[in-house]
Amino acid sequence: MTTKMKLMIGILRFYLHFLSIISIKKASLVAFRIFSTPIRKAKPIKPDIFSKATSVMIIVDGLKIKGYSWVKNNQKKALILHGFESRAYNFEKYIEPLIDLGFDVYAMDAKAHGDSEGKTIVLPDYLAMIKQMEFQFGKFDIYLGHSFGGLALSLYLESNPNPASKAILIAPATETSTAINMFCKFLKLNSKIESQIHGLILARAGLAVDFFSIKRALPHIKSKILWIHDLNDDITPYKDAKLVFDTKQANATFITTNGLGHRRIYKDEKVMKQIFKYIAE
Repeated sequence: MTTKMKLMIGILRFYLHFLSIISIKKASLVAFRIFSTPIRKAKPIKPDIFSKATSVMIIVDGLKIKGYSWVKNNQKKALILHGFESRAYNFEKYIEPLIDLGFDVYAMDAKAHGDSEGKTIVLPDYLAMIKQMEFQFGKFDIYLGHSFGGLALSLYLESNPNPASKAILIAPATETSTAINMFCKFLKLNSKIESQIHGLILARAGLAVDFFSIKRALPHIKSKILWIHDLNDDITPYKDAKLVFDTKQANATFITTNGLGHRRIYKDEKVMKQIFKYIAE
Protein backbone atom coordinates (compact mmCIF):
# COMPACT_ATOMS: atom_id res chain seq x y z
CA MET A 1 0.00 0.00 0.00
CA THR A 2 1.39 3.39 -1.02
CA THR A 3 1.87 6.29 1.39
CA LYS A 4 -0.87 8.18 -0.46
CA MET A 5 -3.32 5.32 0.02
CA LYS A 6 -2.46 5.04 3.72
CA LEU A 7 -3.06 8.76 4.12
CA MET A 8 -6.44 8.57 2.33
CA ILE A 9 -7.54 5.64 4.49
CA GLY A 10 -6.45 7.49 7.63
CA ILE A 11 -8.49 10.54 6.59
CA LEU A 12 -11.55 8.38 5.87
CA ARG A 13 -11.29 6.65 9.22
CA PHE A 14 -11.02 9.99 11.04
CA TYR A 15 -13.90 11.53 9.07
CA LEU A 16 -16.26 8.59 9.65
CA HIS A 17 -15.36 8.44 13.34
CA PHE A 18 -16.00 12.20 13.69
CA LEU A 19 -19.27 11.94 11.74
CA SER A 20 -20.44 9.01 13.89
CA ILE A 21 -20.14 11.21 16.99
CA ILE A 22 -22.58 13.67 15.38
CA SER A 23 -24.87 11.08 13.76
CA ILE A 24 -24.56 7.32 13.43
CA LYS A 25 -27.14 7.44 10.62
CA LYS A 26 -25.16 9.97 8.56
CA ALA A 27 -21.91 8.09 9.15
CA SER A 28 -23.61 4.87 8.00
CA LEU A 29 -24.91 6.49 4.81
CA VAL A 30 -21.44 7.76 3.94
CA ALA A 31 -19.85 4.40 4.83
CA PHE A 32 -22.33 2.51 2.65
CA ARG A 33 -21.62 4.82 -0.29
CA ILE A 34 -17.88 4.19 0.13
CA PHE A 35 -18.59 0.45 0.34
CA SER A 36 -20.50 0.66 -2.95
CA THR A 37 -17.98 2.83 -4.83
CA PRO A 38 -15.29 1.01 -6.81
CA ILE A 39 -12.02 2.83 -7.36
CA ARG A 40 -11.65 3.61 -11.07
CA LYS A 41 -8.23 2.34 -12.01
CA ALA A 42 -6.13 3.79 -14.81
CA LYS A 43 -7.30 2.39 -18.13
CA PRO A 44 -4.93 -0.39 -19.15
CA ILE A 45 -3.70 -1.08 -22.65
CA LYS A 46 -6.39 -2.91 -24.59
CA PRO A 47 -5.46 -6.61 -24.89
CA ASP A 48 -5.12 -7.79 -28.49
CA ILE A 49 -8.13 -10.09 -28.31
CA PHE A 50 -10.33 -7.11 -27.39
CA SER A 51 -9.27 -5.34 -30.56
CA LYS A 52 -11.03 -8.15 -32.43
CA ALA A 53 -14.25 -7.74 -30.43
CA THR A 54 -17.53 -6.11 -31.37
CA SER A 55 -18.65 -3.43 -28.94
CA VAL A 56 -21.77 -4.16 -26.92
CA MET A 57 -23.88 -1.53 -25.18
CA ILE A 58 -27.02 -2.05 -23.13
CA ILE A 59 -29.09 0.43 -21.12
CA VAL A 60 -29.76 -0.45 -17.49
CA ASP A 61 -31.66 2.04 -15.32
CA GLY A 62 -30.82 4.79 -17.80
CA LEU A 63 -27.06 4.16 -17.78
CA LYS A 64 -24.88 2.92 -20.63
CA ILE A 65 -23.32 -0.43 -19.71
CA LYS A 66 -20.58 -1.39 -22.13
CA GLY A 67 -18.89 -4.62 -23.04
CA TYR A 68 -17.52 -6.80 -25.81
CA SER A 69 -18.61 -9.75 -27.90
CA TRP A 70 -16.97 -12.31 -30.15
CA VAL A 71 -19.82 -13.71 -32.20
CA LYS A 72 -19.25 -16.50 -34.71
CA ASN A 73 -22.96 -17.40 -34.90
CA ASN A 74 -22.41 -20.43 -32.72
CA GLN A 75 -25.41 -22.10 -31.09
CA LYS A 76 -23.83 -21.73 -27.64
CA LYS A 77 -23.05 -18.53 -25.73
CA ALA A 78 -20.81 -17.70 -22.74
CA LEU A 79 -21.00 -14.69 -20.41
CA ILE A 80 -18.04 -13.46 -18.33
CA LEU A 81 -18.72 -11.46 -15.15
CA HIS A 82 -15.81 -9.74 -13.39
CA GLY A 83 -15.44 -8.83 -9.71
CA PHE A 84 -15.48 -5.56 -7.77
CA GLU A 85 -12.91 -3.02 -9.01
CA SER A 86 -12.12 -5.23 -12.00
CA ARG A 87 -13.16 -5.16 -15.67
CA ALA A 88 -13.67 -7.38 -18.71
CA TYR A 89 -10.08 -6.87 -19.91
CA ASN A 90 -8.80 -8.96 -16.99
CA PHE A 91 -10.32 -12.09 -18.53
CA GLU A 92 -8.53 -11.85 -21.86
CA LYS A 93 -7.09 -15.38 -21.55
CA TYR A 94 -10.57 -16.90 -21.46
CA ILE A 95 -11.82 -15.54 -24.76
CA GLU A 96 -10.01 -17.64 -27.38
CA PRO A 97 -10.38 -20.97 -25.52
CA LEU A 98 -14.13 -20.37 -25.20
CA ILE A 99 -14.36 -19.52 -28.90
CA ASP A 100 -12.38 -22.69 -29.69
CA LEU A 101 -14.89 -24.67 -27.63
CA GLY A 102 -17.67 -23.38 -29.88
CA PHE A 103 -19.06 -20.45 -27.90
CA ASP A 104 -20.00 -16.93 -28.83
CA VAL A 105 -18.49 -14.93 -25.98
CA TYR A 106 -19.72 -11.83 -24.16
CA ALA A 107 -17.75 -9.95 -21.48
CA MET A 108 -19.23 -6.88 -19.80
CA ASP A 109 -17.92 -4.00 -17.70
CA ALA A 110 -20.40 -3.77 -14.82
CA LYS A 111 -21.90 -0.46 -13.74
CA ALA A 112 -19.22 1.93 -12.38
CA HIS A 113 -16.47 -0.27 -13.83
CA GLY A 114 -14.32 -0.12 -16.94
CA ASP A 115 -16.01 1.86 -19.70
CA SER A 116 -19.52 1.65 -18.24
CA GLU A 117 -21.35 4.58 -16.69
CA GLY A 118 -22.20 4.98 -13.02
CA LYS A 119 -20.37 5.85 -9.82
CA THR A 120 -21.62 3.21 -7.41
CA ILE A 121 -22.78 -0.39 -7.69
CA VAL A 122 -24.89 -2.62 -5.46
CA LEU A 123 -25.91 -6.21 -6.05
CA PRO A 124 -29.30 -5.42 -7.68
CA ASP A 125 -27.41 -3.34 -10.28
CA TYR A 126 -25.36 -6.37 -11.29
CA LEU A 127 -28.45 -8.61 -11.41
CA ALA A 128 -30.21 -6.05 -13.61
CA MET A 129 -27.28 -6.10 -16.04
CA ILE A 130 -27.36 -9.90 -16.39
CA LYS A 131 -31.14 -9.81 -16.86
CA GLN A 132 -30.87 -7.19 -19.62
CA MET A 133 -28.13 -9.18 -21.33
CA GLU A 134 -30.36 -12.24 -21.49
CA PHE A 135 -33.33 -10.15 -22.61
CA GLN A 136 -31.31 -8.87 -25.58
CA PHE A 137 -29.17 -11.89 -26.43
CA GLY A 138 -31.02 -14.89 -25.01
CA LYS A 139 -30.06 -17.42 -22.37
CA PHE A 140 -26.38 -18.21 -21.93
CA ASP A 141 -25.02 -21.75 -21.84
CA ILE A 142 -21.94 -20.90 -19.79
CA TYR A 143 -21.60 -18.27 -17.09
CA LEU A 144 -18.26 -17.44 -15.51
CA GLY A 145 -18.21 -15.16 -12.47
CA HIS A 146 -15.34 -14.04 -10.27
CA SER A 147 -15.78 -12.56 -6.76
CA PHE A 148 -18.68 -10.05 -6.76
CA GLY A 149 -19.63 -11.32 -10.20
CA GLY A 150 -19.92 -14.83 -8.79
CA LEU A 151 -22.31 -13.70 -6.06
CA ALA A 152 -24.43 -11.76 -8.57
CA LEU A 153 -24.50 -14.75 -10.91
CA SER A 154 -25.61 -17.12 -8.14
CA LEU A 155 -28.52 -14.93 -7.06
CA TYR A 156 -29.50 -14.35 -10.68
CA LEU A 157 -29.61 -18.08 -11.46
CA GLU A 158 -31.65 -18.70 -8.34
CA SER A 159 -34.44 -16.41 -9.56
CA ASN A 160 -33.91 -17.05 -13.29
CA PRO A 161 -33.41 -20.82 -13.62
CA ASN A 162 -31.40 -22.17 -16.54
CA PRO A 163 -31.05 -25.92 -15.87
CA ALA A 164 -29.20 -26.60 -19.14
CA SER A 165 -26.38 -24.20 -18.27
CA LYS A 166 -23.10 -24.46 -16.40
CA ALA A 167 -21.90 -21.80 -13.94
CA ILE A 168 -18.26 -21.41 -13.00
CA LEU A 169 -17.74 -19.56 -9.73
CA ILE A 170 -14.16 -18.43 -9.09
CA ALA A 171 -13.54 -17.14 -5.56
CA PRO A 172 -17.11 -15.84 -5.32
CA ALA A 173 -18.13 -13.36 -2.62
CA THR A 174 -19.96 -16.03 -0.66
CA GLU A 175 -21.52 -13.93 2.11
CA THR A 176 -22.43 -10.24 1.82
CA SER A 177 -22.45 -10.02 5.62
CA THR A 178 -18.77 -11.03 5.64
CA ALA A 179 -17.90 -8.36 3.05
CA ILE A 180 -19.59 -5.68 5.17
CA ASN A 181 -17.89 -6.92 8.34
CA MET A 182 -14.45 -6.88 6.70
CA PHE A 183 -15.10 -3.40 5.30
CA CYS A 184 -16.10 -2.08 8.73
CA LYS A 185 -13.07 -3.64 10.39
CA PHE A 186 -10.77 -2.19 7.73
CA LEU A 187 -12.07 1.34 8.35
CA LYS A 188 -12.32 0.70 12.12
CA LEU A 189 -16.05 1.44 12.16
CA ASN A 190 -18.00 0.52 15.27
CA SER A 191 -20.71 -2.12 15.46
CA LYS A 192 -23.48 0.51 15.44
CA ILE A 193 -22.46 1.64 11.96
CA GLU A 194 -22.26 -1.96 10.75
CA SER A 195 -25.74 -2.59 12.12
CA GLN A 196 -27.02 0.57 10.42
CA ILE A 197 -25.58 -0.58 7.08
CA HIS A 198 -27.52 -3.83 7.48
CA GLY A 199 -30.61 -1.71 8.12
CA LEU A 200 -30.00 0.39 5.02
CA ILE A 201 -29.85 -2.73 2.86
CA LEU A 202 -33.07 -4.04 4.40
CA ALA A 203 -34.81 -0.71 3.82
CA ARG A 204 -33.64 -0.35 0.21
CA ALA A 205 -33.84 -3.95 -0.99
CA GLY A 206 -36.66 -5.16 1.26
CA LEU A 207 -34.43 -8.10 2.15
CA ALA A 208 -32.04 -8.74 5.02
CA VAL A 209 -28.30 -8.97 4.34
CA ASP A 210 -28.36 -12.73 5.00
CA PHE A 211 -30.50 -13.13 1.87
CA PHE A 212 -27.53 -12.08 -0.27
CA SER A 213 -25.69 -15.31 0.36
CA ILE A 214 -24.54 -18.05 -2.00
CA LYS A 215 -24.88 -20.59 0.81
CA ARG A 216 -28.57 -19.71 1.02
CA ALA A 217 -29.10 -19.53 -2.75
CA LEU A 218 -27.14 -22.56 -3.96
CA PRO A 219 -29.72 -25.26 -3.08
CA HIS A 220 -32.22 -23.44 -5.33
CA ILE A 221 -29.95 -23.18 -8.39
CA LYS A 222 -30.66 -25.69 -11.17
CA SER A 223 -27.50 -25.13 -13.21
CA LYS A 224 -24.45 -27.33 -12.87
CA ILE A 225 -21.77 -25.53 -10.88
CA LEU A 226 -17.99 -25.58 -10.70
CA TRP A 227 -16.72 -23.63 -7.67
CA ILE A 228 -12.99 -22.94 -7.26
CA HIS A 229 -11.68 -21.22 -4.11
CA ASP A 230 -8.25 -20.74 -2.59
CA LEU A 231 -7.33 -21.48 1.02
CA ASN A 232 -5.45 -18.17 1.24
CA ASP A 233 -8.14 -15.90 -0.17
CA ASP A 234 -8.03 -12.68 1.88
CA ILE A 235 -10.95 -10.98 0.11
CA THR A 236 -13.63 -13.68 0.05
CA PRO A 237 -12.59 -15.94 2.94
CA TYR A 238 -12.30 -19.67 2.39
CA LYS A 239 -14.10 -20.35 5.67
CA ASP A 240 -17.33 -19.06 4.11
CA ALA A 241 -16.81 -21.20 1.00
CA LYS A 242 -16.08 -24.31 3.08
CA LEU A 243 -19.45 -24.01 4.82
CA VAL A 244 -20.97 -24.41 1.35
CA PHE A 245 -18.54 -27.15 0.30
CA ASP A 246 -19.54 -29.15 3.38
CA THR A 247 -23.18 -29.23 2.24
CA LYS A 248 -22.09 -31.36 -0.75
CA GLN A 249 -24.63 -30.05 -3.23
CA ALA A 250 -25.42 -32.68 -5.87
CA ASN A 251 -25.20 -30.24 -8.78
CA ALA A 252 -21.89 -28.69 -7.67
CA THR A 253 -18.23 -29.63 -8.02
CA PHE A 254 -15.90 -27.95 -5.51
CA ILE A 255 -12.16 -27.45 -6.00
CA THR A 256 -9.78 -26.01 -3.40
CA THR A 257 -6.44 -24.46 -4.38
CA ASN A 258 -3.57 -23.34 -2.18
CA GLY A 259 -1.37 -20.27 -2.61
CA LEU A 260 -3.24 -18.46 -5.38
CA GLY A 261 -5.21 -15.98 -3.27
CA HIS A 262 -8.14 -14.02 -4.63
CA ARG A 263 -6.91 -12.60 -7.93
CA ARG A 264 -4.16 -14.91 -9.16
CA ILE A 265 -6.59 -17.82 -9.04
CA TYR A 266 -8.50 -16.94 -12.20
CA LYS A 267 -5.27 -16.31 -14.12
CA ASP A 268 -3.61 -19.57 -13.07
CA GLU A 269 -3.03 -21.94 -16.01
CA LYS A 270 -3.92 -25.09 -14.04
CA VAL A 271 -7.16 -23.52 -12.84
CA MET A 272 -8.01 -22.43 -16.37
CA LYS A 273 -7.38 -25.94 -17.71
CA GLN A 274 -9.77 -27.34 -15.10
CA ILE A 275 -12.38 -24.81 -16.08
CA PHE A 276 -12.15 -25.52 -19.80
CA LYS A 277 -12.17 -29.26 -19.17
CA TYR A 278 -15.35 -28.87 -17.12
CA ILE A 279 -16.97 -26.78 -19.84
CA ALA A 280 -16.02 -29.30 -22.55
CA GLU A 281 -17.36 -32.36 -20.68
